[in-house]
Amino acid sequence: MWTDGGRTPSGSPPPASCWFGRTGSSPGAPRRWSTRRSASWRASCCACCGAPTRTGRARRHPDGRWRRRRGAASLMLPRQLAQTTTSDCSATPPWRAGRGVVIARVRLRGVGHVVGSETVSNTDVASALGLPPTWLTDRTGIRCRRVCGDGEDVLGLAVDAVTRACADASLSMSDLGDETMLLHIQSGHVAFTPPGGVLLAGRLGLDRVRVLGLDGVCAEPIAGLEYAVLMLQAGRCARVVLSTSADFVSYVDPKDAATVGLFGAGASAVVLERAQADEPAGTVRGLRWETHAEHWKLGRLPILRATPHDAHVSLDVGYYQMDGQRLARVAIRAMPAMVGKVLEEAGWAIGDIDLVIAHQPNAKMLEMGVRALGLNANIVPMPVRELGNMGPASLFVNLSLARAAGRTPAGTRLLLIAFGLGFSCGAAAIEL
Repeated sequence: MWTDGGRTPSGSPPPASCWFGRTGSSPGAPRRWSTRRSASWRASCCACCGAPTRTGRARRHPDGRWRRRRGAASLMLPRQLAQTTTSDCSATPPWRAGRGVVIARVRLRGVGHVVGSETVSNTDVASALGLPPTWLTDRTGIRCRRVCGDGEDVLGLAVDAVTRACADASLSMSDLGDETMLLHIQSGHVAFTPPGGVLLAGRLGLDRVRVLGLDGVCAEPIAGLEYAVLMLQAGRCARVVLSTSADFVSYVDPKDAATVGLFGAGASAVVLERAQADEPAGTVRGLRWETHAEHWKLGRLPILRATPHDAHVSLDVGYYQMDGQRLARVAIRAMPAMVGKVLEEAGWAIGDIDLVIAHQPNAKMLEMGVRALGLNANIVPMPVRELGNMGPASLFVNLSLARAAGRTPAGTRLLLIAFGLGFSCGAAAIEL
């Protein structure tokens, strides 16, 4: 009978790594086990410390399985895909990496991006509103933006970005088969079906690549990154091409001073591969994302009605509506806690970060975020000043530009940050 709190049947304290020997999520905090209440407690679950489980009732074991004492099937948790299952509790719990623990080692094999070929200046935008040319710069920090030119669309931009990322990875399209997953995030439509990711694979001639599309906007590249890492670590694929593209300009009311001039068009892609033990690789040390759906009304693009005709259906789509000031306040409140959790998971302090690659809503909002997070502004590039807000594409466009500028050498401690409509936000701490 245990009455001395946190002792194993042998009388010795449980290992520091043992999750069953802890209370809550505090590392090393002892749990007070007792068999005084019932004889049904058994010291048969944990191989390394002998922590008891109640006979016949399911209990979560640290290796991520639900176990019964007598022969129940095990249920794998989703985040267990990121780790190799062990038979004892020496491994960090798969649903919480813990401070300074390596979540994954992956190779950033290639990066590529493309932006719209046409440049729209603030003078062009402001003159249509009867405003001075400096008005947009003073309000948003954006000086110009890149939009699609003749013959360009959101899918064509994605084709060019993936092609450039694969070339950077020394891969041809014929090298990509069913060992590769194409994960595509697109804001802007060329068709309702097939999905944008399937159309992208078709244009690229990727006939055997497995395709998955994510319905999302600015924050979803972080969710896509986690999905890619989980698939690679679980051995479910050898390579992930994570692609993003956006062309939002046609959905913006040219007379709406709250949204006009904010958006640009672009696409980006990264090629990630599973790292072998002897290969140099980036280390994902922290990654987290979350959604606060109570704020879903802060940005909307409504379909007003569908009108059937003899040979087609016409859609009436409203202009994009956004409460930018409230969205900024929500982001400023939510992001410090999110980034703090990721840095704690990585075992980093703010001063340890070498480079911050952030989603680019507008320069003024980014400057507010830099101050709220206590970051050094010199490590936060802001290409939004010349490109505009490119939605989900902006994060990896920013990364591609930083890499081209030589800002991502081996050993760089990189923090990725994304946030947007939903309200959703996420961050990743990666040591390159």
